[in-house]
Amino acid sequence: MASTGSVQQTGKNSWKLTVSGGFDGGGNRIRHTQTVRVSGTTEEAQRKQAEYELSLFIADIAKGQATKSGKMTLAQFFDFWEENHAQKHHEKKTIARNKQLFERIKSALGAKRLDRITPKDILSFIKNLEELGIRKPRKKDSPPECLSPETVRKHYVLLHTLLGQAVKWDMLPSNPVAKVERPKVKRTPKQIPDEKALGTFLKALDQHANIEHQALCYLALSTGLRRGELYGLQWKHLDFDNNTILVEQTGNYLPGEGKFTKTPKNESSNRVVTTPPSVMALLKQLKKTQTAQRLKLGGLATQGGKWAGAENPDNDRVLTAWNGAPQHPDNFNSWLAGFCERHSLPHLSPHSFRHLAATYMITGGTDLRTVAGKLGHSSSVTTQIVYSHLLKSAEKETANLLDNVIQKAKNAGE
Repeated sequence: MASTGSVQQTGKNSWKLTVSGGFDGGGNRIRHTQTVRVSGTTEEAQRKQAEYELSLFIADIAKGQATKSGKMTLAQFFDFWEENHAQKHHEKKTIARNKQLFERIKSALGAKRLDRITPKDILSFIKNLEELGIRKPRKKDSPPECLSPETVRKHYVLLHTLLGQAVKWDMLPSNPVAKVERPKVKRTPKQIPDEKALGTFLKALDQHANIEHQALCYLALSTGLRRGELYGLQWKHLDFDNNTILVEQTGNYLPGEGKFTKTPKNESSNRVVTTPPSVMALLKQLKKTQTAQRLKLGGLATQGGKWAGAENPDNDRVLTAWNGAPQHPDNFNSWLAGFCERHSLPHLSPHSFRHLAATYMITGGTDLRTVAGKLGHSSSVTTQIVYSHLLKSAEKETANLLDNVIQKAKNAGE
């Protein structure tokens, strides 16, 4: 039986829509209601708009889309989505990042009902994100800043994901974000130090850093491991006989969660990487230093000492705190920033070593699939996108190489 409905004016521009949905199993009448705002200047014009809204409302009910869930605000839906989807499918770091991104979304759109969010709302929100001053200055007296294009894009993607899931759950008939063009992000080449700057850094590293930081930097540079992968390494992952390292877990930290260990971000990140003998020699020295520290602390905690190491299967890390516990991964960032500043060196981040490793492999002629495997990319396509500027440079070098071959062949023919 087709649904029937009525409209009733409840305010100057406010109209209540009521649709009869028959009776439930207990014999009680089912009514669907919705309040809409219309813009007509006369009562007759407003009534026509309200009746049009009523027809849409009836159509939604027929499709099973007019539910109480559809009347959720965006802020309410985010909590619902996080509990019923994100917690089951997303990593802890992804959940924490999405919460942080949603803070700006919540301020602008959180109070709006899902079924009242329009493409115009999305456009206005994106425009606001791109304005100067939307980002809090890093220092107290710094000038106002803009969000990076990549950060603006992440807000768009989260909104698209949220409302797309609402469509899948029949809480919305369509996704308004899909009707708005995704903000463009212009990829800029990774800024890394040249060979001279790298040499200056390594000289300072050899002269002024302790064995742990030397091993850490050379390991990052020679393998291209991600920061989390470096801090997830245990001694059992190192094969000193074959100069290889097994990557199968990452060391992480989140506020409120503390330090924790998890498997890498994708299946291809589980890999074995070959490491230069000189770097493995540094790691052997580091292991001897750790052993000395463990003895200094009276041995393992389970045996009356203070070393919280090998008795815990999650410990026995290559990179440890003073007492053998897993080290905080942010230590790499803070030490590296301070080291570069103290020795008047160009700024480097832990990820800089990964880019350096990729740069020297690509410009040295290593094939793309091998580079992708070394870096733990899910596909060589990822490597191609991230390092496209290097591939163009390497491709130009092939022209010079082939030109030399041609000239040599000509000379030989003469």
